[in-house]
Amino acid sequence: EAKLPVDTGKNKWTMHDLLTHLDSQQGSKGSAARGALVFRKAQCNACHRYGSEGETMGSDLTSVSRRFQKKEILESILFPSYVISDQYAAQTLTTQDGRSLTGLVATDGPNRIVLLQASGKKVTIRKDQIDQIRRSKTSLMPEGLLNSLTLEDVADLMAYLSTPPQANITRRPRSGKRK
Repeated sequence: EAKLPVDTGKNKWTMHDLLTHLDSQQGSKGSAARGALVFRKAQCNACHRYGSEGETMGSDLTSVSRRFQKKEILESILFPSYVISDQYAAQTLTTQDGRSLTGLVATDGPNRIVLLQASGKKVTIRKDQIDQIRRSKTSLMPEGLLNSLTLEDVADLMAYLSTPPQANITRRPRSGKRK
């Protein structure tokens, strides 16, 4: 059954607030340069990559505006647990000593698992110490990531995500002598 995301009250801005602003004359003039700063301010780069900046724990956002509409991008930010890709689904591990840890699971050889937590911390656990592993229904991406931003900041962030990153081209240094 198809269900719409439910507002949990953790977000400062509603989808309507954001879309109304972004569709306004002022909101449609966001600055990609300022958006790069907002990308860092909102800590998007702690988990997501855009061009050559950021981490790869979450999805690569370099071409997000070519794959998704503005409304879908905002929905993913406001309601991160609404749709979770299998590729980025967190697992909750319960250890034999009663600890419960959540993060992305990777193997570290035949006998160990590395759990990458939302904080960026990596926890290594021996497989024989794990009692249970189950898929988490909650995204590692927390709700409320736009709460510290103004509507202008959100417009700048959307402009940044809609602008292809500049390619860093490596060139050989020119020497004064040719042989």
